[in-house]
Amino acid sequence: MRFWYPLILWYIIIYITVCLTVSVFSYRKIFFTLCHHQNQVKDYVQQPNQTNHLDMARYKMAVFTAIWRQLTMVACYLPYVIYAVIALHAKSGLSASLYLAGNYTDTLVYLNLSLNPILYCWKLDEVRQAVKDTIRQVPCFCFRVLLWANMLKS
Repeated sequence: MRFWYPLILWYIIIYITVCLTVSVFSYRKIFFTLCHHQNQVKDYVQQPNQTNHLDMARYKMAVFTAIWRQLTMVACYLPYVIYAVIALHAKSGLSASLYLAGNYTDTLVYLNLSLNPILYCWKLDEVRQAVKDTIRQVPCFCFRVLLWANMLKS
């Protein structure tokens, strides 16, 4: 374990840092491209086209949802990377406080995984409607499963 633990920490540090960096720069590029495109459309179009305006509003909402998700991901994963760097450089092994910090940062990573669906349902109307439709179908599905189970018994 003493041999593998530093390698695992290095892997965590490099992998999460690269993923976060690529993700942040990608969303930054998307956001600035959207702003640039929106300014070009405003300059060239005299009469606002209702369909184009609605598409741009939907796209803008999707980009802002992605930015919210990105900020949440950075806020949840960055403490984990910081913990891994500190744990890697700890000379005396894991102290009680460092072990506790590891548990808290693990919890933040798991919190991020549970917040993603909430953020999508909160920000995107289509996703929210799909979730509502799915929830409405659950009792029917359960009833069908019960009928199917009873049919198998007899």
